[in-house]
Amino acid sequence: MKELELKVELNKSDVDWLAGEAAADDLSIGPATTQELRTVYFDTPDHDLHAAGVSLRLRRQDGGWQQTVKVDQHVEGGLSNPIELQTFIEEERPDITKIADKKVRRAVQKAVSDTALRPIFETVVQRTTRNIKVQDSEIEFAIDNGEVRAGNERQDLREAELELKAGSAEGLLLTAEKLLAGHELKPSSRSKAERGYRLVLGKKDNSTEPEKARPARVSRKDSSRKALSSMLDSAVRQVLVNRLAVLESDDPEAAHQLRIGLRRLRAALRALRPLVDRSSLYAFERSARDIGRCVGTLRDADVLISGIHAPVEGAATDKTGFAELHEALVRNREAKRDEVRQVLSGPQWVKLQLYLTLWPRTLEEVDGLNKPMTKYARKVLAKAWKKPAKLGRHLDTLDSAQRHEMRKALKKLRYQAEFMAPLFDKREGQKFIHQLKALQDVFGYINDVRMAPRLIEIQRERQAGSDAARAASYTVGHHDAEAAHIWRRAGKAWRKLERSPRFWA
Repeated sequence: MKELELKVELNKSDVDWLAGEAAADDLSIGPATTQELRTVYFDTPDHDLHAAGVSLRLRRQDGGWQQTVKVDQHVEGGLSNPIELQTFIEEERPDITKIADKKVRRAVQKAVSDTALRPIFETVVQRTTRNIKVQDSEIEFAIDNGEVRAGNERQDLREAELELKAGSAEGLLLTAEKLLAGHELKPSSRSKAERGYRLVLGKKDNSTEPEKARPARVSRKDSSRKALSSMLDSAVRQVLVNRLAVLESDDPEAAHQLRIGLRRLRAALRALRPLVDRSSLYAFERSARDIGRCVGTLRDADVLISGIHAPVEGAATDKTGFAELHEALVRNREAKRDEVRQVLSGPQWVKLQLYLTLWPRTLEEVDGLNKPMTKYARKVLAKAWKKPAKLGRHLDTLDSAQRHEMRKALKKLRYQAEFMAPLFDKREGQKFIHQLKALQDVFGYINDVRMAPRLIEIQRERQAGSDAARAASYTVGHHDAEAAHIWRRAGKAWRKLERSPRFWA
């Protein structure tokens, strides 16, 4: 079912005025009814539903719960046109199997697979509603006065909604004009779900959003100077934007993208080593490495929650101790976030920012960078391929340290390949990178499992209790067994990568 809604933000005097007796020519306005509505929004620890453009909520109704799934609910100019699916369930726990639309149900199942759903935030409002008829249209006029709640955080929520229940958009326009014209009302820019997520993540209205890498603009005609400068510019932007996002919000994606940006930056600097023999280049790389290691502690804290704890909690039949363990992991993450923010605001960051701002300009002063990039790129990629190729030939006998080396080598190759793929055959480059990502996923999970024993350490440090200790031990055992199963995929993924044409050759 497609909704069509107009949303406007209100202040307290607007609420009093609109909630009073409404009258307008040409409109048939029904009596007002007021009720308190408590709505609980659910998602995974990594907010996978939100990332997929889906909200999942429960609202108390008739002795049970009304489950609502909304898709495509962005608000533009106050107008929202989402898909909405509702069903009744008996318990305060989402039931994905009752989502009627098969396509939406599969999208939700994919987003929450191998993880756990938990309450993320809720809204509590006094809602005053009226039914309005105009021409051949029926509109529900609702005024919400309450707040969004996320843990101990609160934010006022005052808005009016005009929802078209039947008829035409023209009827909605006429109603809005009769009721709202002549008053200073601000069209809403966010849904209730988006307001809740921003509160959870500590985002202010002007806060910076996390940003994925923007591809470097390189072409076969580029000189080495121009191509390498483009690669640096792409990585520098990702670092600067996501550093602000880490400082301004609690969004786990910010730390993830900042760490990727720092790794891409180091990959670009490594590509410069044979051409730029300057001590400042190595100092730049060391500075990025040190900041990257610090940011990595926050990202690891996120992974312990979303990649290690949540999948086991979601699959476990006995949930005893998991909530207590989750709380300990959240406190650990908060401590790591504070540490990282101090570093990103301190002298270490100032040093790196000077390099980020000024060092790329020094490439204009380096001789020997006017030759075409393509020939040099072949050498860079061939060198990046050597180490994973050597380790891959002995994949079945790699010990833990060698697997870790293989993972790092694959990551370096991945960033170099993504930077330089536009210089070569597009189709072959995409195929190689796709196979490389598949192998990286295996090594990434194996590396995450190496962190799993930290659950036991954190549980002890935070004194989470004996139930949490059992949940931590169970989680570690589960991942040890799963890692052995996942590792069997490595051989097949490696053979596919090895058979893929080296697109730079």
